Amino acid sequence: MTLLRINALVGFVAESRTERVLWLDPLGRGGFLIDLDDGAAMPVFRSSEEIDRLRSDALLADVADDPWLAPLAEATIPEGHRTRRDAAWALIRPLVVEQPDIFHPDRRATLVRQLGAEMGSNRFTLYRLLRRFWQRGMSPNALLPDYDRCGGRGKAKAVSEKKRGRISATGIAGVNVDADMRRLFRDTVTRHFAVNRRLDMAGCYDELINDHFTDLRLDEDIGRQKAVIRADLPTLRQFRYWFEKDNDVFRIERQRRTARVYDKDLRALLNTSTSEVFGPGSRYQIDATIADVYLVSRLNRLRIVGRPVLYVVIDVFSRMITGLYIGFEGPSWVGAMMAIANAATDKGTYCRSFGIEIGEADWPCRHMPDRLLGDRGEMIGSAVETLIRNFHVEIENTAPYRADWKGIVEQRFRLLPAKFRAYTPGYIEEDFQQRGARDYRLDGTLDIDEFTAIVIQCARYYNTQHLIRGYPRDAEMIAEEVRAIPIELWEWGVARRSGQLRAYPPDLVRQSVLPSDDATVTPHGIRFYGCFYTCAKAMAEHWFDRARQRGSWTVRVSYDPRCLNEVYLHGTDGGRIRFVPCVMTDRSAAYRDRTLWEIDQVRQEERRVHNVHQPQALQGRIDLMQSVKDIVATAEAKHAAAPAEVSSDHGKLKGIRDNRRQERRENQEREAFRFGSLPAKTSPGGKVVPIVPQPPAEDYSLPTAAEIRALLAKGPDDDGQR
Repeated sequence: MTLLRINALVGFVAESRTERVLWLDPLGRGGFLIDLDDGAAMPVFRSSEEIDRLRSDALLADVADDPWLAPLAEATIPEGHRTRRDAAWALIRPLVVEQPDIFHPDRRATLVRQLGAEMGSNRFTLYRLLRRFWQRGMSPNALLPDYDRCGGRGKAKAVSEKKRGRISATGIAGVNVDADMRRLFRDTVTRHFAVNRRLDMAGCYDELINDHFTDLRLDEDIGRQKAVIRADLPTLRQFRYWFEKDNDVFRIERQRRTARVYDKDLRALLNTSTSEVFGPGSRYQIDATIADVYLVSRLNRLRIVGRPVLYVVIDVFSRMITGLYIGFEGPSWVGAMMAIANAATDKGTYCRSFGIEIGEADWPCRHMPDRLLGDRGEMIGSAVETLIRNFHVEIENTAPYRADWKGIVEQRFRLLPAKFRAYTPGYIEEDFQQRGARDYRLDGTLDIDEFTAIVIQCARYYNTQHLIRGYPRDAEMIAEEVRAIPIELWEWGVARRSGQLRAYPPDLVRQSVLPSDDATVTPHGIRFYGCFYTCAKAMAEHWFDRARQRGSWTVRVSYDPRCLNEVYLHGTDGGRIRFVPCVMTDRSAAYRDRTLWEIDQVRQEERRVHNVHQPQALQGRIDLMQSVKDIVATAEAKHAAAPAEVSSDHGKLKGIRDNRRQERRENQEREAFRFGSLPAKTSPGGKVVPIVPQPPAEDYSLPTAAEIRALLAKGPDDDGQR
């Protein structure tokens, strides 16, 4: 049978139908699938022969884009939605675990009837929730309510006799704005607001009322007609609302201020993670340790940056290292999520980024586990809830001071360094605290990328060559002569045991486990940790123009601390969270391909240089101030000593033009460019006679025409030269 994966989508080309894989027979006889779009669908068994035939006829294709798998952050789900989801999950959970009985119609009916009697629930409700759970990804988040599909998103409410909107606090009832009134609004904006930049919105509203909502009536007191406002008129708030909804406000602002002024003052400024497991993937263990190696900075290799943190994710069944992370983030969720994301992504791409080429069969680990065992400090928090809800991963925590509960991964921290400690400069030996021992910090030579490459090579050796002593092989393994090498255990387990590894799109996994924080929208871009970013969504919605005109605001972004070239903006699409990639602008080019830790180091160095320079800058400002004062004092003294030619102020002002003309003439004489020898001006004090005779100045002036003719007539000299 063609290899399928649980929760994968397959498309039936002839019927234009997509089905989700719910369960696969361990013996390879087939599996249960369900139509993704049919509102009355139920699981259908498809044999392996049918699947193979459809694939061979090109009538069955894998579907990569799952419309129901989205990284939903637990904190962003409203409390009411979470309550309904948890209640629905508690209702159908006893049914979901009854596999494969729940997929057979007759057995399913019996289970639903029994549970309905126990829980007092309607069987139609149970069927509806089961169908939703299966169709939408088989995770608790599939049971979230569809409130985003209610109402008419993006459509204006129909006009009726009942007033729409809230009651006005000003006492003005207002009117229902229909299509005709919206045309009046647009017409007023075009004729008045767009062409008169001195007119504000309130003034434009007054023009609207004057043009379309007043009647001329005779005022008997003054004997003239007077404009009287009607009772049924729109409010200023309504006018503002429909102005922003029906008009391109940025185009109008550009028209109001002219393109030159808008581009100059208002445009956006960018530029700049064996008995209790059944097979591979049943349980992973994750742990971290501080590596006993001192590293140097990638930016300045003479700068020692300390010891990195090493995270390892390992499969309990096969002892396969499925994920790695080496960084400077302390043991925390930030480092753990990096290792978990690495465990669920393709290792060929990961190794290639460190200059190591491997094949798919060398490290075939890119799956999410059923259970993940880690430390309480890292596996507790809202970020872990996101991992649970999005990928249906059961998180297990060890008790305090019980590292033996995850001894498999702990043992890796002894095996890995044993392969490279003898060859790695900066490795800390056991005598580092003894008197007279060498300071191993001074031996640091490797940077973070080079040390990561070493650890990757050690992990590859362990996965593919290391024979595990004392591994509890069962009768089947012994009969089939399976060696206790992690990759052979993994491949045997996939073929003979679980065979149902759960794979998800790498981007979805990364986005779900990435840490998030607030960023600020500014005229220069989306500012995050001193770097600036932009994206198509921000440009299309004029975020940066709005930030310059109306002030900054905060948005939520997710980021990868290992490289800040991109951050991921939290957006929505049909009520579901989508991540919008934001790229770094040229304004932050100096921070490209840098980790968050390295960027922080650069910024700290910049602050240090700035602080060190402050005394020198202050002294320079004091010197400048004193120089200016001295020049001014000299000028004032000369001014006071100058003889007064004209006594009155009027006389001083009268000759400004003549004085300017004379001063300009003298400046021209003094500033003129002169080439060649010029007669020196005789100083009033007399003639200066040099003590040492000076050689005569050479004449570089061009000969005259007469001199040239005389030279030609003279003819060549004795050497044949002219």
